[in-house]
Amino acid sequence: MDYKIYDLTKELLTSSTNKDQSSHVVIVDIDDASLNTFGQWPWPRILLAQLVSDINTYKPTTIALDIIFPEKDRTSPNNFNSFYHKYLNISNAIVNIPEHLHDNDTIFSRALQKTQSTLSVYVSKNYIMQNNCDYEDKLKLPLDLFDLHTYPYVLCNTEKISANFANIGFINTKVDEDGLLRRYQLIRRYQDTLLPSLGLATLLKIDPDFISINQRTFEIMGHQFNTDKSSNVLLSYYPETWYKKISAQDILQKRIKKEDIAGKIILIGSSSIGLFDHVIIPGGKHVAGVKIHATLIDNLLQNDLLVQPKYYPTLNTLLSLVFTLIFFILLVKKYNTSILVVFSAAVFLGIFINIYSIYQGYYISIGYFILPLLLHFFIVGIIFIFIDTYDRRVFSEELNRSHVALLDSMVHVAEVHDIETGAHILRTKLYIKTLALYMYSKGVYKAQLNKDIIQMMYLTASMHDIGKVGIPDSILKKEGKLTPMEYEVMKTHPALGKHIINNAISSYNLNNFFLMARNIAEFHHEKWDGTGYPHGLKTDEIPLEARFMAISDVYDALVSRRVYKKAFSYEKAIKIISEGRATHFDPKMVDAFLEIQDEFAKIAEIHTDNTHGE
Repeated sequence: MDYKIYDLTKELLTSSTNKDQSSHVVIVDIDDASLNTFGQWPWPRILLAQLVSDINTYKPTTIALDIIFPEKDRTSPNNFNSFYHKYLNISNAIVNIPEHLHDNDTIFSRALQKTQSTLSVYVSKNYIMQNNCDYEDKLKLPLDLFDLHTYPYVLCNTEKISANFANIGFINTKVDEDGLLRRYQLIRRYQDTLLPSLGLATLLKIDPDFISINQRTFEIMGHQFNTDKSSNVLLSYYPETWYKKISAQDILQKRIKKEDIAGKIILIGSSSIGLFDHVIIPGGKHVAGVKIHATLIDNLLQNDLLVQPKYYPTLNTLLSLVFTLIFFILLVKKYNTSILVVFSAAVFLGIFINIYSIYQGYYISIGYFILPLLLHFFIVGIIFIFIDTYDRRVFSEELNRSHVALLDSMVHVAEVHDIETGAHILRTKLYIKTLALYMYSKGVYKAQLNKDIIQMMYLTASMHDIGKVGIPDSILKKEGKLTPMEYEVMKTHPALGKHIINNAISSYNLNNFFLMARNIAEFHHEKWDGTGYPHGLKTDEIPLEARFMAISDVYDALVSRRVYKKAFSYEKAIKIISEGRATHFDPKMVDAFLEIQDEFAKIAEIHTDNTHGE
C-alpha cells in the first residue's frame, strides 16, 4: 500500500508538472519491424556493427548497448566453416569471402571501439558460464560505503567483443514485492569491485568524474543525487510521449535525420515481444528493459531521482503509534472532537510533508504513517462507538426511568383527587403486559405487537386517568351514584388527559411514547361496538393500546372495591368481561383473557389494596 501511495503521488505530481525540456536519450529499438526486415534474433554481428557505425555517423554523445554477447557469432564464416569441418567433415564450406570479413565478432568489436560504446553485463549469485571480464573500477568508492550483496559470477561479452573495453554496466533490475519496478540499483558488488549499472556507466562514459560528496550523496555531470544504503534510487516515469525511439531498420535503411541523434545519448535495446526483455512499471504498463535505463539517465539529468531512506518505515510506524496513544488519551478524557481534529491534522500534515519531501528528492514512506493511523483511528472509532453506545444506553435508561418517575408523579397528582389507589395503576399495567405478551406469543396482532411496543404500553398505561386531575372532588369522590350531569362531567376526563399530554408534546415533540400515552388517556373508554366515549369509535378505529387498557381497567374496577360499590368475585368479573365480547371489548382480547384469567387473578391477589371482597 505504501508503494500505491507513492505511485499515486508521483502520478499526480507528474501530471501537474509541465516539462519544457526534452529527453536526452534516444532508444534505438530492435523492434518487431526490424526483425521482420533483417531476420530473427540473433542477428549476424556484422549487421550490428553496421548499425553501430551508422549511428556513430550522426555524432551522438555516446552509445550503450542493453544487449550481452556471451557466445561467439556462429554466422561468422570462420565459425561456419569450423562447424562443417568438425561435424560433417566438409572443408571450406564458405569460400570467396574477403579475409577481413571472416570473423563477425572482430568486425563488431572494431565498430564498438570506434564509438567507445558502453557494454552490458549480468551479475549473478549462481554460476552462469566461464567468462573473464576485464574491468577497471571507475567508481573509486569504498567497498563498505553501501550495504551490498556480493555477486561472485558475471555474464559478460566474448573476449573479442570486450577487448579493450573498460566501460561496462550491469543490466540487472529487481522488482518490488508487488511485481512492479520502481527502484533502480546504481551499484552492485562483483567479487571485490563495485560495478555501476548500465545507466550510470553510460553517464560515466561522458563524464568520468563521479564524485562522492558525502555518504551516499553523489555528483555526476553537475547533477547531485542521493541513494539509500543499497545504492537504490526511485525512478520517476514519464509519459509515453517523452521517450524518443527510432527503429533499428530506419537507421540501417538511412531513413532518419541527423538532428534525431546528434548530441543524444543512444541506448540500443529491443522491445520485441519475442525477446522477453520486459518489466511492469506502476500503472500496469509493460515496458522494454532498455526504457528503464533510459529513465534512469533522464531522471538524473532532470534532477527527478528520488531516494527512499530505509529508516523512514520504522520511524513512521512509531510515529503513528504515538498518535494512536494520543487518540486513546483523548478518548479516555472524552475529548471526542479533538480526536477528529488531531487525526485530520496528522493526515493533512503527513500528506503535505510527503509532497514537500518528494520535491526535495526524498520519499519518506508516508504509507507507513498514514495506513497504520487510519487503522488505529478505525479501531479507536469502533471503541468509541461501543463506549458511546453504552453511555447512550445508560443515559437512555436513566432518562426513561426519569420519564416514568415523572409520569408516576403526575399520576399521583391525580390520585390525590381520585379514590383509586396506586395499586390500581400497577395492576392495570401488569394486566396489559401479561395479556399483550400472551397474544404476542400466539401470533395475534403480530404486525402491531412486539416486545418494545408491549413495554411502552406497560409504561404509558399509568397515564390512562391523568385527566381526572381536572375533575372536581365533589364528583370524583362522591360515594353515591352520579347524576346525569355529574356523569357528563366525569366523561370529560379522557379529553382532559389528551389536553395534558398535548401540552407535554408541544413542549417537546411528538414521539411514539407520547402518542401511545395520549391514545390510552383519550380512547380507553371507547367500546368495540361504537357506544363508548368520547368519540364513539368502534372496532379497529380504536387504537390497539386503548383496547388493551379498556379490558384491563374494567377488570380491575370489577374485582376492586370502590366507594360506590363492593368488589365483585373473579367469577362474576369474568362473566361480565365475557358478555362484553364484541360489544365493549375486542373479541380477540376477550378470548385471550379467558385463557389466562388465572394470571389476572394472581396479579390482583399479589398487588391487592385490601379492598377485594365478594
